[in-house]
Amino acid sequence: DGVVEYRSLNPDGKAMIKTAEYLAPHETPTADFPFTLITGRTIFHFHTRTKTGRTPELQQAAPEVWVEISAHDARQHDIADGDMLDVSSPRGTVRAQARVGGIREGVLFLPFHYGYWDTEDPTGEKGERAANELTRTDWDPVSKQPLFKTATATIRRADSGAHR
Repeated sequence: DGVVEYRSLNPDGKAMIKTAEYLAPHETPTADFPFTLITGRTIFHFHTRTKTGRTPELQQAAPEVWVEISAHDARQHDIADGDMLDVSSPRGTVRAQARVGGIREGVLFLPFHYGYWDTEDPTGEKGERAANELTRTDWDPVSKQPLFKTATATIRRADSGAHR
C-alpha cells in the first residue's frame, strides 16, 4: 500500500525532494512579445487579497497592481518610475504602474494579488488588474497545479506618472 511504500523510502519522515527534468518555457520572447513576464507574491498580500485587502495597513501598503521593470529596459522604452503601462501578452492586457528596479533585463514582474472583487468596475473595462489573465490556462500534469507563473509580454506606456 502507498503508506508502507512511502515509509520504506522515507524512514525519517522528512520531506522528500525529487529532481525533475528541465522543461523549456511554453512561450519564449519574440519580436511582438520581447519580455518574459513572471507573476508572484508580494510581502503585503496573500492570494487575491480577499482577506489582506480588507486589512487597512496591508491595503495601504500595496493598494494597486504594479509592474516591475529593469532600469535598463525602462531607459530603452522611455519609461519612468510611476508611469502607467499596458502590459500585454497574447491573452490580454493589464494596466499597472511602473516600478523601475533591480529585476533582470528582459523580465517583467506582476504580482498576482489583484483582480476585480474590490473595484468599482468588476468587468475590468477601466484596465485589467489580474496578472493571471495574461498567463496560459494550463496545468502541471503531475501536481495538477496551474501554470500561472510565466508568459511572454510587451509593454506600452499608457500615460506618464505625476513626476513628468
